[in-house]
Amino acid sequence: MSGVGWAQAAATLFVGFVGLWLVHSYRRQARLKLIERQLDAYQKLWTLTAPATPERTTPMTGPERVEVHDAMVNWYFTDGDGIFASAPTRDIFVAFRTNLVCPVESMVPRSLAADLAQLPAADAERRRGCVAIRQASLLRAQLKADLSLHFGLNYYSRLLPEDRAFLTSCGISTRRRPWRSSPVRKPRLAGVNNCVCGLCPTA
Repeated sequence: MSGVGWAQAAATLFVGFVGLWLVHSYRRQARLKLIERQLDAYQKLWTLTAPATPERTTPMTGPERVEVHDAMVNWYFTDGDGIFASAPTRDIFVAFRTNLVCPVESMVPRSLAADLAQLPAADAERRRGCVAIRQASLLRAQLKADLSLHFGLNYYSRLLPEDRAFLTSCGISTRRRPWRSSPVRKPRLAGVNNCVCGLCPTA
């Protein structure tokens, strides 16, 4: 190959390399923008679940559940933030949001619906408000997992059977982080397993 041929080949390779670099750079920039948008969306979702803080000492009331439900619907559809949710977050989000206001017999997991159906109406309402707090904590734990904010540490000291059943009904494996229990590390949020209604099973 002549010198001109080598020069043309080198120029072609160089142009190809620059093209690949530009494509990679564009995709990287687009990905960074998506991550920033997801972080913004997750921050808003975290904030609107504040009425279901695990620091509460009383169950959520019916009106409070309706208010959070409506805010979640607005977050997902009106603001369009739901498009940035991962599949696990979306599945927990939908189940939690539905459980806030749906008829008792439609709640998930089915074992929870069956337990609530056997209680007097007032007790069922109190336990439902307590369950809502726990399920909101599960949703927020998944948000942190999506953003890699757990740093390998488990969020819960243990999951109650009711928690596991809820996550399983959402298609979530409790054998994976952040749900997998750790015999070595201490829980990061010691009070998250607390019951504030006096009716939840403890084992």
